[in-house]
Amino acid sequence: MEFLEQTKEGENMSNAELSNEIDRLKKQFPYADENKLEALESLIEQAAYEKLYLKKLNEQAIDSGLIEFHPENAKLQRTLPISKEIAKHSATLTNILDKLMKYLASENIDEDDGLDEYE
Repeated sequence: MEFLEQTKEGENMSNAELSNEIDRLKKQFPYADENKLEALESLIEQAAYEKLYLKKLNEQAIDSGLIEFHPENAKLQRTLPISKEIAKHSATLTNILDKLMKYLASENIDEDDGLDEYE
């Protein structure tokens, strides 16, 4: 797996790509308290990394497939390791995003929509 070899510990994805994803995630929380945002910076960075890594894994899965079938007996099949990696990183990303939403998402601010007189 070419991508997995390129992303070994100590190596980064494209810094621009990762920075853009970090910025995009931060923009999702425009009303977040700056102290909370700073405290959860590493979680935001990890979410950005997981999203990009998952995107690369999914691209590979499209090429390789997720299941290998025996050429002579279609009932014999084996799940490829990439399937487990995708599931693991999807769960990680979901968990991180859930935590970010919990701590950074703002409460809905009720704006005056002019319907108060109908209540």
